[in-house]
Amino acid sequence: MPEEGSSVPPRSAVTLFEALFQDHHLAVLRFARRRLGEDAAAWDVVSETFLVVWRSWEKRPPDAAEVLPWLYAIAGNAVRNRRRSQARAVRLTARLSMTGSAATADPTVGVDVVADEAIRRDQAVRVLERLSEDDREILTLAVWEGLDVAGLATALSVSPAAAKVRLHRARRRLEALIEGPVPADVSPSSSALGRSR
Repeated sequence: MPEEGSSVPPRSAVTLFEALFQDHHLAVLRFARRRLGEDAAAWDVVSETFLVVWRSWEKRPPDAAEVLPWLYAIAGNAVRNRRRSQARAVRLTARLSMTGSAATADPTVGVDVVADEAIRRDQAVRVLERLSEDDREILTLAVWEGLDVAGLATALSVSPAAAKVRLHRARRRLEALIEGPVPADVSPSSSALGRSR
């Protein structure tokens, strides 16, 4: 990206990058927050994503409609790297026999609201954990991020036909799981350690 004979990027690239960041950083933050649940970790993913974007500026998609899916692909890689790091930290902590403290609930929220939300979240987690990581990823990109087939194809680095087939199959597997019983022994920690089908 630097001009010939210069180590400083051209001003136009800096301006375009700043505009890209302003236009999309909140979408990338929401994407990361939904996957990681922590603001600090989500902001780290935003930083990592835009660092990769800056370093690979010349590889950005020429079509504006492909930019956000491209950013989701980069952010997805950063999330997966973070999860792997977290899984290693959990294993290390277990080996060192350390225990953590439980998080405290917000005292202003009613117990019934918290309980209902926890039950719904637990049920959704149990069903989603039974899906493969690939199925979870394509479903969350389609539903939470609102990507169409073309956007899914870009985010997953596959052809639109492959994205359409993967989405269809993931939806069918999800429907089959919802119709069937959800085992009580599936816990969030089992998939956090990298177990998937």
